[in-house]
Amino acid sequence: MKKGWFTILILTSVTLSAQNSIVVENGEAFIKHDQNFIRNLGHLNVSSESFESHLNLSTYKERFEFLNQNTALNIDYNNVTYTYVKKFLSYRWYPKIIGLSVYYFPLFESKLDKYGVPRELKYLAVVESALNPRARSWAGASGLWQFMPATGSEYGLRRTQYVNTFHDPMSNADAAARYLRDLHKIYKDWNLAISAYNCGPGNVNRAIKKAGSRNYWQIRPYLPKETQAYVPSFIAVNYIFNFYRAHQMQPKYFKYSFFDLKIIKVHTDTSFQELSGKFDINILRFANPQFSTDHIPAGSIVYVK
Repeated sequence: MKKGWFTILILTSVTLSAQNSIVVENGEAFIKHDQNFIRNLGHLNVSSESFESHLNLSTYKERFEFLNQNTALNIDYNNVTYTYVKKFLSYRWYPKIIGLSVYYFPLFESKLDKYGVPRELKYLAVVESALNPRARSWAGASGLWQFMPATGSEYGLRRTQYVNTFHDPMSNADAAARYLRDLHKIYKDWNLAISAYNCGPGNVNRAIKKAGSRNYWQIRPYLPKETQAYVPSFIAVNYIFNFYRAHQMQPKYFKYSFFDLKIIKVHTDTSFQELSGKFDINILRFANPQFSTDHIPAGSIVYVK
């Protein structure tokens, strides 16, 4: 796989302020990612935004059947999921997200494997944040996997003056895999676990009671609007990442995987400037979004190249 080079410094600068929201179109809710981040994706690499977005219905059904047969998840074909796939194929910036995924996905897969969670759940991070480690939702969730403060704290994420592990790729991914594992233990169904990941078990339990069913599609109308978007969006991302080549998408892949970096622990207070004497400053800033300032406190874990 030929890998291109992103302008890492630009990526660092556009992740400093990010806000995700919800937009409703024709009765369906779609997650609208931070527009500053999306606009600046054009500067990250030269992935072409020209690709085939036409979706033949019979071909689509065949592809969904393939996905459904090759995963532990329920990849359901219906009018809703068809609508979401068509919507996602209108996002011309998706090849750039695919190119960036080669950096994060090996980390996500390692954490999901560790806790017995299907690897396909890595696509949730794309739904949640478009792979922006400093993404923040209108409700206050943050990070690649969009943890709310209380839930993140329960799973070991912390925020101090200098370090915010909600933004740390490794800590965030580890917490997400454990939370998804725990939710699946409750519901024994990945669509319900995914929904609870987004809106909390309380909302899912109320929806189950109102629907008088544990079937996701019967429960869905009783879920919050954002959560109604969640499983169909996850299915749409799953489709795109599996069939982007069939749509002639040509992403330029990131130069490194997360595991190409080394992990060091600093024993005294330091800074990005000081560490740049030994390590690439651009990669330092890109790989360590958990640091809120240039100051790196003693005892911190730093990802370096």
